[in-house]
Amino acid sequence: MKKSLFALTALYFCSAVSAFCGDTAPPAQAFDLHAWKLQVPGPLEVKDLRNYSSGYFFLNDSKEMVFSLDAAEKGTTPNTHYVRSELRHLPNWTVEENHTLTGEVRVVSHLQPDKLTVLQIHGITLEGDNAPPLLRIAVNHGSLYAAVKPDNSGDKTDMVLLKKDLKGDYAKVSIIVKGGQLHIAVDGQEKLVRDLSYWKFANYFKAGLYPQATKGTAQVFFRSLKAE
Repeated sequence: MKKSLFALTALYFCSAVSAFCGDTAPPAQAFDLHAWKLQVPGPLEVKDLRNYSSGYFFLNDSKEMVFSLDAAEKGTTPNTHYVRSELRHLPNWTVEENHTLTGEVRVVSHLQPDKLTVLQIHGITLEGDNAPPLLRIAVNHGSLYAAVKPDNSGDKTDMVLLKKDLKGDYAKVSIIVKGGQLHIAVDGQEKLVRDLSYWKFANYFKAGLYPQATKGTAQVFFRSLKAE
């Protein structure tokens, strides 16, 4: 069987970041992933992450959880044109509850266009059907943005600059939903507060690499990730 373009790219990435090439280490060795599942091209869902690693998802020898993709690969999940290597937190919740997602994240991107999502609050109907993402924490041409839906239609997005010119550095992002309000802090500074009383959907957290591109390669590195 011929190796895919992604397989060759993954080998390059593996060497470039000094990861465990070949038999890569499972991220669950260093991260609590018992309440998460993984979505990778195929599309494939991996529900037991205790011993799972691949070219899409591995632990490097700096103990960073790495998500890696060639955006040109086929095998998208439903309702999207883009492949992903992304964790989905299993609990669903409403904006009236209290929930937190925190992560220290950095990005190496060669995407065309240079756009990708690293953290999400994604909507879901009470019947379990797809709904718009309430929030995407996205890297757009090297800067970090919050992309927030201002209503339930999913047609509009408000873009709020969170951190300019990441340049491969880590950003510590905190997303807090408390009492019907959204709070976002980056590197300890509050950047956004928004009332969410308009939002009718249930929600769940996502984290990883979701490119908004079909050309180029990217990697997302997490030094820490916690959902509550």
